[in-house]
Amino acid sequence: MPQSVLADTVRSLEAFAAEDTPWRPLKNALPDLRDRVDWLDRQIDRIPQPLVAVLFGGTGTGKSTLLNAIAGAPIALTGERRPTTEEPTVYHPPAAGEEFGPARYVESPVLDDLVLIDMPDTDSIKVEHADRVQQLLKKADVVLFCGTQQKYKNEQSLTLLRPLKDERKIVCIQTLADQDADIRVDWLDWLRKDNFLVDGCFRVSAQRALERKTGAGAGDEFEFPALEEYIREKLPPERARIKEANIAGALKNTLTALEQRLDGSKKNLEAARKVIVKAEQAVAHASMVHLQDRLLNEPHVWIVAVGNAVSERSFGVVGTLFRVLHWIRMAPSRIVGRLSLSSLLRTFNRASEETAGGVSVPDESEGYLRHLAGRFSQEHAEVNAYLARAGFPTTPFAEWSTRYADELRQRLDEALAPVQARINRRARMLTRWVLPLLDLAWFVPFAFTIGAPIYQYYAHLVLDAEVVLPETGFLGRSASMLGAILFIELALFAWLVRTSGRGLRKRFKRQLLKELEAGGFGFGAERGVVQQALDQIGRVEDIRRQLPPA
Repeated sequence: MPQSVLADTVRSLEAFAAEDTPWRPLKNALPDLRDRVDWLDRQIDRIPQPLVAVLFGGTGTGKSTLLNAIAGAPIALTGERRPTTEEPTVYHPPAAGEEFGPARYVESPVLDDLVLIDMPDTDSIKVEHADRVQQLLKKADVVLFCGTQQKYKNEQSLTLLRPLKDERKIVCIQTLADQDADIRVDWLDWLRKDNFLVDGCFRVSAQRALERKTGAGAGDEFEFPALEEYIREKLPPERARIKEANIAGALKNTLTALEQRLDGSKKNLEAARKVIVKAEQAVAHASMVHLQDRLLNEPHVWIVAVGNAVSERSFGVVGTLFRVLHWIRMAPSRIVGRLSLSSLLRTFNRASEETAGGVSVPDESEGYLRHLAGRFSQEHAEVNAYLARAGFPTTPFAEWSTRYADELRQRLDEALAPVQARINRRARMLTRWVLPLLDLAWFVPFAFTIGAPIYQYYAHLVLDAEVVLPETGFLGRSASMLGAILFIELALFAWLVRTSGRGLRKRFKRQLLKELEAGGFGFGAERGVVQQALDQIGRVEDIRRQLPPA
């Protein structure tokens, strides 16, 4: 697998591990995941360094003898005492450039790009030996699993290898071929049952190979020459490929373990999301019902709001009369300082106010909103139960009630914003188009009433025409007619204002219902953390897809 792909995948996993989350299954997994990502980073940095092969096995499996045979000299301590290997022996090329902690370091004149380490026994009774084996396994690229007929199905060794499955190249070596029967078939079957992939299996006589090299004797070494060629000639050129394959296996194991850890909670997350959606719908519907009883059953508030906006823009005779009548009607409210029609909405009566005669949610409505939140304790308790089951911290009801009141207030304001703009547009339409037409309808008969006597008078002066005086009571009848026209026009204009107010109330109802049903109302934070957790599961799957198939 290309090193660039591995690096990109590790960076994606590193960014994922750096995030914080309230979801307990992932939060508990993050410390181990961050340690794992750090190790993967170090492994990528180690790709150019020499390959590290460790001699791995239980006591008396010939690990030290095998290292001596490869080195051609007794560089590692051997003997009958168990455990024999008290400290690791590191057989390395010149300037290996890597430290393996406390160990006996021996420079090799024949090894190139390969470090061989004789580790303590995997089944040693000394605890520090087991810890040292685990430390060295973290730096190993190849595990040379040594065994004999008496000790090859070593469960303690297998326990140490299981976490490294697919993350290390494994080669099995039967070291006492001159003394033991061939165990390779049974050994490989035993490992395959545990899903281990073994790259090769050699049957050698390490002692005879050492004796030959030291001139102490000669005999059948079995497959030792092939093993020596494999270690010295075949492994080093494959350094980059082996290390990249190990890192890819480690990445897949890491992602698989993380997916298994998170997928167990996926059903609970889905169930929590469904309950939250159901609770949001119930809260939105009930809130709308309660608000409708108070907010939308006060048409006078909306009529006054439109009246305020219209009166500020009114001009002409009809407009002036409407403004005077509206001021008189609003005088009690101005004296008290507020409308006593609704504790939920406040009508702005002063023309100097920025909203120019609109409606908004008042401060005194906060108590009502908190009281309204108290009706949803059952929905809150049900959502909390499902959140706790899915692995999230729960929210106290008092905290949720405050959040509900703030959110409902915000949504009321958001629903009022377009309605306020509509009020201003309706007021401009009424004052720019309707008022001039009404004034024109009144001005024509008024001009005729005033103009007729004046025309007769000047016609007599200029043309010496006979003056035809209006009938007795003409001016009275004309004044009555003009008054009636003004009354009808004023009544018509007031009706238009009232109709606009009622229409805007219906529009606000639709807008508010849309705001409440938009989703996330009441339990938006809970919905957010559940969705975040589901997205995080999806991100793990996306990171896995960055790796090409095996």
